[in-house]
Amino acid sequence: MTTPTTIPPDTSTSIAPDNALIINPRDLGITATGSELEKLFIKFTQQNSQNPWQFERSPEGEIITMPPVYHPGGFHENAISSFLFLWTIDYGGESTGSNAAYRMPTTGGILVPDAAWTSPERWSTLSPTSGEPIGLCPDFVAEIRSGSDNLAPLQAKMRLYIQNGALLGWIIDPRNRRVHIYRPGQTEPETLDNPTTLSGETTLPGFTFDVAQWIFDRT
Repeated sequence: MTTPTTIPPDTSTSIAPDNALIINPRDLGITATGSELEKLFIKFTQQNSQNPWQFERSPEGEIITMPPVYHPGGFHENAISSFLFLWTIDYGGESTGSNAAYRMPTTGGILVPDAAWTSPERWSTLSPTSGEPIGLCPDFVAEIRSGSDNLAPLQAKMRLYIQNGALLGWIIDPRNRRVHIYRPGQTEPETLDNPTTLSGETTLPGFTFDVAQWIFDRT
């Protein structure tokens, strides 16, 4: 019996969108590493929390500064996170929208998925600290491709999620009415062309998202 190969990290592709501003701390003379560098990142984001930009930190320590999400991207993100929250009321766990930061436990880095969910069992093991990233990778993550995004950075980002423990990931591509589904143990994602609905499978039992109605038809 052949053991499935987990989707490997794509170290050759940046997770930063083309329109992001990338800041390398070393270029600013910052020599801190590890937890000290993360503390500086958190302090930087807190000091800039009132501006409309969003910040992520790559596993290599780069600060990825992304512009605001413009229409219809904001609507798309709100739709999927809202339906996920309503499902969570009945099934438990914790869901988040497009502003929650997660610390990747295996590779390092701090990522902000467009929507995410963590099981109640895993969430119960946490003692979240106010003002810091959530200290795990969610069980489920979703990323929505905006009109200006290239697909490659989102694919690299999704591979990071899988490497850090995610069980199910969706890249929703409204431009092409396509969804790429990531799972551990697969060398390549499954691609669905023009699906009507998406299933949460065994990771989110009973969760169904009408991707055609709420995203593809509202682009």
